[in-house]
Amino acid sequence: ALEKFTDVGRFVTVSTQNLHRLPPHVQQKFVRLKGRDKLPELLQLLKERPPSDGAVLIFCNSASTVNWLGYILDDHKIKHLRLQGQMSAAARAGIFASFQKGDVSVLVCTDLASRGLDTSSVQLVVNYDFPDTLQDYLHRAGRVGRVGSKAPGAVVSFVTHRWDVDLVRKIETAARKRTGLPGMDSLNKPSPTGD
Repeated sequence: ALEKFTDVGRFVTVSTQNLHRLPPHVQQKFVRLKGRDKLPELLQLLKERPPSDGAVLIFCNSASTVNWLGYILDDHKIKHLRLQGQMSAAARAGIFASFQKGDVSVLVCTDLASRGLDTSSVQLVVNYDFPDTLQDYLHRAGRVGRVGSKAPGAVVSFVTHRWDVDLVRKIETAARKRTGLPGMDSLNKPSPTGD
């Protein structure tokens, strides 16, 4: 498996030093908009995107938003899967498997999918809801541009609240300076259960 890491510019080997860093080959894009503009922006993004561009993960902060967004995507005939903590473990496993096989290229999910979902097909992560913490952002961003993927990938975040802007600044600074995210080393938040 070592030959995968020969091109150091593209892939980040996981060492303690890199665990809290943004992958340098993944583009981070922040879109500042009003809450009501998030849905049209997302629909436009999905409709303009050719299927050959790889899989898309759309992160929401709650199970109810995942379900609501799912109904809207159904209305717009956008084929997708949903994954959130209120589903049974068996249902989640089936959805994971289906997504990883590439049956459906759009997955609407909560942070449940930001840990443990390992697929090299994800080329775009959309933070429909901006994450609450830097750690959540890192886990979500880490789903794109994985080892074995063919393209570097991108993370697009919808920023609607004033309090998100501070987090965005920290992320942008860390990405620009290629440094670890501030305060991450001391942060050991338990992974969220349920939602």
